[in-house]
Amino acid sequence: MITRSQTKKLKAEKDSQALATSKKGNEDVVPLDLAIEIFRRLPWKSVARFLRLSKSWEKMIRSRDFMTSYPFRSSTQPRLLVVFVDLDRKRERQDWYFFSPSSSSTSSLSRVSCPFPDPEAVEYHSHYVNGLISLGYGLEKTITNPSTGKSKTLPIVKRLKTSSMVATSFFGYDPVNDKYKVLVLCMKEKTQRPGLHDLKHSSHQHQVFTLGAKKEAWKQITYRIPHTPLSNSVCIDGVLYYIAKTGAEFQLSLMRFDLGSEQLDLFTSLSAAINPIRVDVSSTLISYEGKVALPMKFSAYNFDVWVMDQHAKEHGWLKKSFSIEPWKSLPQLDRLHIRGTTQTGEFILAPRYYSDEFNVIHYNPDTESFRSTKVEVYEDHEFKRRGTRALVFSDYVESLIGCCRRDMT
Repeated sequence: MITRSQTKKLKAEKDSQALATSKKGNEDVVPLDLAIEIFRRLPWKSVARFLRLSKSWEKMIRSRDFMTSYPFRSSTQPRLLVVFVDLDRKRERQDWYFFSPSSSSTSSLSRVSCPFPDPEAVEYHSHYVNGLISLGYGLEKTITNPSTGKSKTLPIVKRLKTSSMVATSFFGYDPVNDKYKVLVLCMKEKTQRPGLHDLKHSSHQHQVFTLGAKKEAWKQITYRIPHTPLSNSVCIDGVLYYIAKTGAEFQLSLMRFDLGSEQLDLFTSLSAAINPIRVDVSSTLISYEGKVALPMKFSAYNFDVWVMDQHAKEHGWLKKSFSIEPWKSLPQLDRLHIRGTTQTGEFILAPRYYSDEFNVIHYNPDTESFRSTKVEVYEDHEFKRRGTRALVFSDYVESLIGCCRRDMT
């Protein structure tokens, strides 16, 4: 029986063959606007083949308008990006395996290997946005396209005058100017996991790198208030948000970095009802219905999500709570953590490690129901034989960067 996804794939392949055939005969057979609509629905590998068929099509595919509109996005069928990170201590590297599961199958996208510069480092900081993922530890940063497996290693972050330094990075996308940027916060003294009470490890230098700029280099920006980043970031509408410790009384604040203007500022304080002890470097901000949200797990089956509308005149945090305890008899349900949300308002829950199998749960708070998506992993993947760190990102899209642009190796 042919599934709906297989039918769409066959249709896309027929469209691709028809375009190639018409090109050989007469370039004017297929109107340009029709060709663009077909290209937007094709997988990136098919689009890449058309770069060699016509200079006019190559120019169109490499254009900013096409790159920002690709692929054709359906709000009713959001996709996930699942990453398994396998640590190989003998070779001093990490292998990143990228998968995109659906209700019917799992697509194995690519694998990327990253050396870790510090022998004691066990994980990279990672940020996904608009088809690309940023990997980095310390002063070394890499941008990877999971769809193509292509990567770009950024220049080493400029060192401070002090002998030791640690750098925390965030990655974002500016949709207005079609720019990807990396923000790095540099601390004077080296610490592997800066904590809530580490006053001496506050950020004193801030640098920005723009991917694909004419002159690719780290640029220092001005922000004179030291702060200690504590959470992973979320990028919403061209603005990066992250939680940091500010001041001397362990005050937690929401920081804001506008990717367009490259202005960094303290946006607002966290709610006094949020226990600061529970906010650490493992905390991750998410987007919930376009709003900044901080998910927190306070027991095996119970969750709080603190939501703040960044566009409201008065900034206040609202708490949404839900429980999955009614289904606690299901296997591994107590290992779930909130990893994001879908465009339809479902919470995405998944374990932090691979164990025997891996399932992603979509929980609907309105109907108090959930559905499960299994990530199919084959026997030839070595990480199946041990507990492997797992990452899940929502709203995954294929990107042509690294396939059509010359800004990745």
